[in-house]
Amino acid sequence: MAGSKSRTGIKKCPVCQCELKSSNYSAHMKRVHNLDSPDVDERRDVSHKGKRSEIRKIELARRRRTRHISIAASLVLIVIVGIALYFSSQGSTPGPSPVQAPPPQVESAVRISVSQLSTSAAFYTYNSGSTLVRYFGAVGSDGNVHVAADACDVCYSEKKGYRQVGGVMKCNNCGKEFAINSVGTENLSGGCWPSYLPVTMSGGNAVIQLSDLSAKTFMFS
Repeated sequence: MAGSKSRTGIKKCPVCQCELKSSNYSAHMKRVHNLDSPDVDERRDVSHKGKRSEIRKIELARRRRTRHISIAASLVLIVIVGIALYFSSQGSTPGPSPVQAPPPQVESAVRISVSQLSTSAAFYTYNSGSTLVRYFGAVGSDGNVHVAADACDVCYSEKKGYRQVGGVMKCNNCGKEFAINSVGTENLSGGCWPSYLPVTMSGGNAVIQLSDLSAKTFMFS
């Protein structure tokens, strides 16, 4: 066509968008843009695809790490809760309370000085034929001395005894609680009470017969 200029042999640089002869294209790319390959667009596409693939790999790895961390955290939490529940259950059923030195035995009885007793229960033992019979004494809020075996006719086989919680004695096995003021007065016929021990007062002492203590041997053997 008249007046028209042929575009044959002209190529546009994909980097700087300048037009140049095809014969000068490679030299331009290397000299101006420091690129050896003239196929910049194709190279750029391949590069972008590689980057996207690499990003996907990184994301998948991150998700796997997050999932593994979540699983590990859950397992640790389960273990911690299990340990807490174990020690909680252990704390609710402790063993027997510490004992005091045995009170003096006079003839056929033990005598506990009332001056040595208080509202905090004191635990003692009596050696009955190589079996230690445990018992306790305390002064109730009523001002009276209350004595009983450290076991009951129901839970004695567990050998856990009682512990004091405020103004009550609590069974370390079943958790039942009994007011100290009721010990020796309402636990006369057995059951899940601190087992009854007869006690008399004489000369400022609480007196317990050795025969009554020996009768409790089966609870501790």
